[in-house]
Amino acid sequence: MDEIILMRKLKRKDEWALGKIIDLYSSYITCIVWELLHKKGTKEDIEEVVADTFISLWLTAERINYKKYSSVKSYLGMIARNKAKDWLRAYRGEILELNDDILLIDGDVEHLILQKEQQLIIGRTLEKLRETDRKIFIMYYYRYKKIEEIAETLKMNPQTVKTRLRRGRETLKRILLEEGYDASEV
Repeated sequence: MDEIILMRKLKRKDEWALGKIIDLYSSYITCIVWELLHKKGTKEDIEEVVADTFISLWLTAERINYKKYSSVKSYLGMIARNKAKDWLRAYRGEILELNDDILLIDGDVEHLILQKEQQLIIGRTLEKLRETDRKIFIMYYYRYKKIEEIAETLKMNPQTVKTRLRRGRETLKRILLEEGYDASEV
C-alpha cells in the first residue's frame, strides 16, 4: 500500500493503518534502537523503546506532515532515534560518544556514507576548539549535561557556559565554511 495513504489513514486514527505500519517497520525500528542501546540496555529496554516509538507515532499522527517526510519509515526512524537518546539521558545517564553510530539507514548508501563523513568532520572540527570550549560542547551535546551541571563541574558561571556554547557553535560553523563545507548540512 502507498505510504501516503497509510499516513493519511493514520492521521484519521485508523487502527488498521497503525497495525500495518507496525508489521512493515518493526524490524527496522528495532535495528535502530538496538544499535543505540544494545551495549547499555537490556532486551526489555529495547522492546520498551520500540513500543514507545509506535505509541508516539499514534499520539502525534495528526501532526505528521507527509510532504515534509519522504516516508513513514524515515519519520519512524527519527522518532526511534530520539526515543533511544531520551532513554539514554533519562534512565541511564549514559554518554553518547562522538563515534557512536546513531545513523538512520533508509536504503540509501550514499546518504549513509555522507552521514559517516559528517560525523568525522564534526569530530575533527571539535578538536580545533580550545580545550575548555571542547569540553563544554561535548558535555552538553554528547553527554547531555545541563548548563548548571557543566558550570558546577568546570566551576564557571552558567551564563559563561551558555556564551561559550554559542561562540563554540559560531567557531565550528566558521571552521566548516573555511574547509569548504556547508555548515547547515552538517
